[in-house]
Amino acid sequence: MGATVPLRLKKTVALSTVFLSIVFPPALGSPFAYITNQKADNVSVIDTATGSVLATVNVGKDPAGVAVSQDGARVVVSNPGSRDIAIIDGHRQVSQGRIPVGEGPLGVAINPEGGLAFVADFYGHFVSVVDLNDKSILKRIPVGHYPAGIVVNFDGSKIYVAEREDNAVSVINGLTLTVDKTVKVGQHPFGLLLDDKAERLYVANVESNEVSVLDTKSLEKIKSIEVGERPYAMAMALAGARLFVTNQYDSSLSVIDTTVMRVVETIPVGEYPEGIDRHPDDRHLYVANWFDNTVSVVDGVSMKVIKTIATGNGSRAFGQFIPKGVSGSSIR
Repeated sequence: MGATVPLRLKKTVALSTVFLSIVFPPALGSPFAYITNQKADNVSVIDTATGSVLATVNVGKDPAGVAVSQDGARVVVSNPGSRDIAIIDGHRQVSQGRIPVGEGPLGVAINPEGGLAFVADFYGHFVSVVDLNDKSILKRIPVGHYPAGIVVNFDGSKIYVAEREDNAVSVINGLTLTVDKTVKVGQHPFGLLLDDKAERLYVANVESNEVSVLDTKSLEKIKSIEVGERPYAMAMALAGARLFVTNQYDSSLSVIDTTVMRVVETIPVGEYPEGIDRHPDDRHLYVANWFDNTVSVVDGVSMKVIKTIATGNGSRAFGQFIPKGVSGSSIR
């Protein structure tokens, strides 16, 4: 699951595009960002209003993946080193215990109701379905080799999982909890992202340096988009107009215009960026930099890093680490 030492490449911003006409929602409250620190065995909880670490929560061994319920009340962290997941109370920022799940839990997602977690087991080649209320495993679903990223659509009817060694993505039926279909993508797919309408699935392929765009109804590939070196994870902002992709080896974000489906900008961030998520204001992006032990806050309009937040050792934050359903202001 770990990556090799990156080439330290520098890229400059290709062009500047400012969305002056976009209207952002009013500030209602400030959600938290949960950053897994793999080498510190803990999670940094960032108050997105102040841009500071509010709390540090100890979890299991080598935490990597993370998912937050839509209301922000529950956080699930995968710990591949201790072969379990940790549950964090999103109101009190304290641990609620751990659940053994398999051989190497990595990607994790929570269903829309917040009661189930889907955990991709990188070494066990299955997806665990976990009842978060009973803290029990309901089922293990066999999938392809080395599953990594996993996402659930808006109604819980489909769960998508990236199968790294098979160069494929599978879709799991949310009712039967069985695999419905598997399709080929690029080389070594890792991070996955659904657009807000769940019409397109974006797949970051770390070996072929591209993003595959799939139609979710047919799972047919619409296009492959070349990005930077070792793309890892993605987030969408600005009313779906832009897709931001972390490039590990380039220490940058590739910015894709989702209408023309090509890279229109490259943004330098911290060293070895991995996890990325969108603030509910639909404007700001939070990027976890593994080698720098920081989070870069990017303004999606100006396309610049506006703040750097010190976190913990080995910040990965692979998954959705900011709640979608909590509106609020981000730091300016």
